[in-house]
Amino acid sequence: MMAIDDFAPNKDKVYTAPLIDGSALELRLTAVEALPAVEKPGNWPQSLPFRDAPFRLTFVGPAEIRLADGMVSMLDGNGGVLQIGLAAFAQDENGIYYRATFN
Repeated sequence: MMAIDDFAPNKDKVYTAPLIDGSALELRLTAVEALPAVEKPGNWPQSLPFRDAPFRLTFVGPAEIRLADGMVSMLDGNGGVLQIGLAAFAQDENGIYYRATFN
């Protein structure tokens, strides 16, 4: 299970999302934020993972291409591939901003 410590050292790192046409979209990690901790409900099934330290990532990509909200494969630059659910939430002169929330 991914944790905030997997991303905190990588703020400002560029991740690459391969596109269907063979090109790639570069997304820069601009924020890594801890969210309020939550308690595990007493009836939570033991077989299911539970994240007691939720967090949120913010990426910015170019304004010319907007990714559809949903799961995105991203290359981390170290040979790893991540599957992250992204949702666009803002746009300005720097590009389109996407969030991934892990809770």
